[in-house]
Amino acid sequence: MGTLPSEVATAVREGPFAVAFDAAIRHRGLSLEALQRRMATHGAQVSLATLSYWRRGRRHPEGHRSLHAVGVAEGCLGLPADALTTLVARPRSPWPGGVSLASALGSEPTELASCDGIDLDGNARLTLASVHQRATLGPDRTERSVRSELVVTSREDGVDRWVSFFRPQTGGGHQPVLRATNCCRPGRVRRDPASELMAVELRFDYPLRAGETYVFDFEFGYEGAPPETSYLQFGVRAPARQIVLQACFDAAAVPVRCYRYHRPREGSTGGERSRELPVGPSLTSHIAVLDAEPGVYGMVWEWD
Repeated sequence: MGTLPSEVATAVREGPFAVAFDAAIRHRGLSLEALQRRMATHGAQVSLATLSYWRRGRRHPEGHRSLHAVGVAEGCLGLPADALTTLVARPRSPWPGGVSLASALGSEPTELASCDGIDLDGNARLTLASVHQRATLGPDRTERSVRSELVVTSREDGVDRWVSFFRPQTGGGHQPVLRATNCCRPGRVRRDPASELMAVELRFDYPLRAGETYVFDFEFGYEGAPPETSYLQFGVRAPARQIVLQACFDAAAVPVRCYRYHRPREGSTGGERSRELPVGPSLTSHIAVLDAEPGVYGMVWEWD
């Protein structure tokens, strides 16, 4: 695998199968017809339609004959043995090895009942390549806005939306709103009045193909008085390549201390870990996490 380009090596290592299969085909510069002919000479008869469905993520190889054909395809594509067959055998749960949605949000499962009509597992059809979330704090220690920019890769054909969840730190009748979007538009919106949790479908400009990337950003704020806040966090239910969280403070309200924390996946032996963060002359502080495992990543500050 060391001779493969980084894009192909990453796809083969992380999956899913359709993305890795497509990346390997593109790297070799083969048409599906050429791949079909090569596979046939090695005893694997597969229709062009089946190869196309595998490549686009519309079908998954199943059964002994398909598994044999995938093994033959590995050789034809110059991949290491079992590179693709391992992905075929990998469990296809929407969130393999991840955390529950309630845990990622710091919510109770009952609070998600208000999200009727929204596919709460729909984000599993995308791989989160990076997120940069920036919170702007006011002179009265309140959270004025939270802006997020995401880069995602589609795991299958036809994915056209991301579901974002947002909630104030404290209760008290605050009304979070979606203020702005770029390269996406709001779809269904659901709220849980008791917890003030807000769920929003963000629909892309067009449906994605398997392996295709997409960049979009959006901003949450409040109607009326914003709440005072002392943390910023982001939860991921599956591995993410990069997470950046940044808090921007006002000169009239700068925290005396700022820490980072991480709550790992459910069932992990690790606990929450903290490390002090600097607040620079620009009045900002941040954390950057590369190759993030499932869990909750955040930063918390002390005003006094």
